[in-house]
Amino acid sequence: MTDWLSTVVAVASAVIAVYAAYWARRSARGTFAHTAYELARTLHTDLTTGPPAQARDVLEHFRSGTRYHEPGPDGLPPATGTQEVLEAYFTLLWCFERILIGRRSLTGQQAWNDTSPAVAFLDDLLAWHLKRWAERWPTVRTALKAPERVPDLRDHDSLGSFCDLVEEVTGPSERTALLRTLIREEVDQGIGVT
Repeated sequence: MTDWLSTVVAVASAVIAVYAAYWARRSARGTFAHTAYELARTLHTDLTTGPPAQARDVLEHFRSGTRYHEPGPDGLPPATGTQEVLEAYFTLLWCFERILIGRRSLTGQQAWNDTSPAVAFLDDLLAWHLKRWAERWPTVRTALKAPERVPDLRDHDSLGSFCDLVEEVTGPSERTALLRTLIREEVDQGIGVT
């Protein structure tokens, strides 16, 4: 009788242990999912508020010609305007780099923590921003690299990261191919190389 009772207790203990492990894993996955979605929201917020939002405004005015193109007394663009555009340019590029790093953190965890839904959520939030900026970036960059502004713009690494992000979220495009070609040509010519 004791053997039978011991067996029942052992089986019951094993069932309880398996059930507890299942709930612990399920709870952990819920925590991982919450954390992944929070990271996705934070990355999107980083792009759409604060300095990156101000940078987008500056770059859009610069691109469209509504500001930063008036010549100074010497006939050249004022240095303060060029500096503001340059700061906005790198503020937005570096924001895209942070997003790329965060997104890769999420994709790197997919096998263990099933962050796929959070990655899809983030990609949905970012896609139109990335498509628009991939369209605009060559124009902004060309105007900023004008001889009277910043002809030796050292942006290859950050611009390459931007292209990586665009391609990972929206797929390869003619715009990112153009930007990568410009980077390669400049490197071959020794332009923008530190």
